[in-house]
Amino acid sequence: MPFRRWTLALAAATAFGQEAAFFPQAEPSPWTPAWELTLRADELTEPNLPSDSFRRTGLQLRLRWTWDWEPLKLVVGTRSAMGSDGNQLNAARWDQQPSNGSQLDVAHGDLSWTTAQAFGNLRLGLQENGLLSSQALWDRNLRFFGAGGLAGFRGTEGLLQEASFRVAAGRVRNILGGRGDLLAGQFVLKLDTGPFSWTAHAGRWWHAWDPGEERLRRLPGHDPLARQRMTVDAGGAALKWNAVFPWEARWFQSKNRESGEDSEEFQVSAGSRERLYWPQFSFTWQRLSSTGTLYPLNGDEWWFYRRAKGPRFDAALPLPGQWTLSLVYLRQRSDGDEYEATRKMLVLVKTF
Repeated sequence: MPFRRWTLALAAATAFGQEAAFFPQAEPSPWTPAWELTLRADELTEPNLPSDSFRRTGLQLRLRWTWDWEPLKLVVGTRSAMGSDGNQLNAARWDQQPSNGSQLDVAHGDLSWTTAQAFGNLRLGLQENGLLSSQALWDRNLRFFGAGGLAGFRGTEGLLQEASFRVAAGRVRNILGGRGDLLAGQFVLKLDTGPFSWTAHAGRWWHAWDPGEERLRRLPGHDPLARQRMTVDAGGAALKWNAVFPWEARWFQSKNRESGEDSEEFQVSAGSRERLYWPQFSFTWQRLSSTGTLYPLNGDEWWFYRRAKGPRFDAALPLPGQWTLSLVYLRQRSDGDEYEATRKMLVLVKTF
């Protein structure tokens, strides 16, 4: 339970059964700590390239502190990791985060405003990306230094949950370097009709980087010495059935405006990660074109980052003590080649 809620509960218990407190009541603390511990075992097998196959284990600890003085909020967080493979293998294994070491995870200030029907938020600093996307467009562990925000409105009857415009702009931090810059804008619509919840989004992503090795390669037909630029139109939709055993279907698509190539991801899940001992099962199909996605920023849980396709299966089980156990199996085939990779992951997460 967060520190602030403990403080309020203690104050209520002290005051109960007496007409007045003997001592002045202290003000609740404006800061709230939180942390998340992740343990992971990972195995990748590539029969045609045995040298790329590997097994590894890792531990990650994220700490976060929040100071909240409405309408201003300050957030600072760190990430520490310890893994069986060294950092020198990160680029070769398409990782977006260091396997070992500590670093600043987030450091931003938020200014928010809310009325009965309108809301908005402006965020400045090192931050997460608040836009909706698939892993083909953005790795959720990546951070960028810049500005993000949203502005929108909602209905008073509950049907319209959100009609907003979201934006993210800044310098992306990753282990590849290359001065990667991101600018993205997105329209989001969320509806709640009772048993069903609906989400739709559409936007445009701009990405620029200095060419180099690995995912920071130059684009086909571009000057190899010039700064590379890619523009992608992206959209998606989701439908959730809010039953006792809920299910959800999601679809994402992105298209390179220059080449016309497109990439796609479809996901269906059943169950919940919020109810104790209630499992959740998910199936995901992903297809990546050669340039239809922002490949320097792809999620690192998939082995190939372009010109590939394949399925992924997830099974998650919430356990007592805010533990969640997940099993992942995915298989990808590289289009036009005989490369096929199979990946298995066991992930145990503890939140405090």
